Amino acid sequence: MSSPILENPHAPTSAAQHIAIVDGLRGLAILLVVLFHYWQITWWVIPVPLTGGAINFEMIQYAGALGVELFFFLSAFCLAYPHAKVMLGKGSLPSIAHYTYRRAIKILPSYWLAMILLLVLLPDMYPTSGQRGYWTDILMHLGFVHNLFPDTHGSINGVFWSLGVEVQFYVIFPLLAWGFRRKPWLVFALMCAVALIYRHWTRTLPIGEFTNLNNQLPGFLDLFAGGMLTAYLLVWVREQGQSVLNAVKSGMGVIVALTLLTMLLLFNDLYQIRFEPDSYPIWQSQHRLFFCFVLIVLTVAATYAHEIFRTILANRALTFLSLISYNLYIWHQVIARVIKEHGWWSAATPTPTDDPTWRWTMFFVAFIASIIVASLITYCFERPLLQYGVKGCWARLKAKMVGYMAEEESNIEVKANT
Repeated sequence: MSSPILENPHAPTSAAQHIAIVDGLRGLAILLVVLFHYWQITWWVIPVPLTGGAINFEMIQYAGALGVELFFFLSAFCLAYPHAKVMLGKGSLPSIAHYTYRRAIKILPSYWLAMILLLVLLPDMYPTSGQRGYWTDILMHLGFVHNLFPDTHGSINGVFWSLGVEVQFYVIFPLLAWGFRRKPWLVFALMCAVALIYRHWTRTLPIGEFTNLNNQLPGFLDLFAGGMLTAYLLVWVREQGQSVLNAVKSGMGVIVALTLLTMLLLFNDLYQIRFEPDSYPIWQSQHRLFFCFVLIVLTVAATYAHEIFRTILANRALTFLSLISYNLYIWHQVIARVIKEHGWWSAATPTPTDDPTWRWTMFFVAFIASIIVASLITYCFERPLLQYGVKGCWARLKAKMVGYMAEEESNIEVKANT
């Protein structure tokens, strides 16, 4: 049985075990990504209340792209968690068939839905590759290899590149997990070494080649390794017993505070070089391993710190964002661009971003619209498939249709007899 410390009281269902801090961090990850993209689209700098704009959150908005790296870390954590339990004599391993099915039913339906809608309704927003051709581009997206090539890296939907990295990691994870169950620290070290060597090599290339290669799977292996190791550490600490957990609880709170401060200092370091050419991808390449260690320490410490830290980091708002994070990630940028480019929210200046009122109203309109769309797709499409599967959803749909038709026939008979 999972420790109560690991369970999220705000988790949407009781059927699955949720790890409170991981839910909160996933919500934080999507919030960071949305803040970054909406800052790019609207140029609205969020002010700290009661400061008149003298203090603002631009540093955090600018660093929001690091939310993608947090997503990769958390993805590896979730995949490795069952293996970590087995390593310490708890639970059982999912079969390859079950693993493949669960990954597919989570990723593919919402991905396919977005592809179809974007190709049909918004084909010019992120045009398909003119170099490779329409159908080749689509086939590359269906095979999750589109991110490997610059001309298809951002086509169809600008955020799809990261799903290519994600699915490629899914493919190699069973092999990595096999080694990790036997030598966790060695596999962690090797994955980090590969990432460091790879990124060092990419920084020797021309900036165009570097930018593309920096965002490929080998360049993120240390983040994935960090997520895997964190899963192992969480289970290992829990297995030491309640007396140990009680002993470290107070110290963990201090570590959480210091780690959050370190993360803000990292954000500020990135923000301070924002005007230097190509500073963002270079900074990411150089600091990714350190950011990974920050995430490891934060996740472990926050999980076993005083309950107040879990209440803050896994609050209802972040837990809700975590629940809809996949579809919010897919749709938030598209929705904001549609509203902006089609003039659905007009500005008082020829260039909308020159209008201060437009900036903040556009931000909130796009954010609320994205939340609504992501929630509808999550609750009406994604979650039923996750809960019942394709066959189960089809059976439930047929049952409702049969019931509806029977009710209609009954109503017709009643009317005929009156």
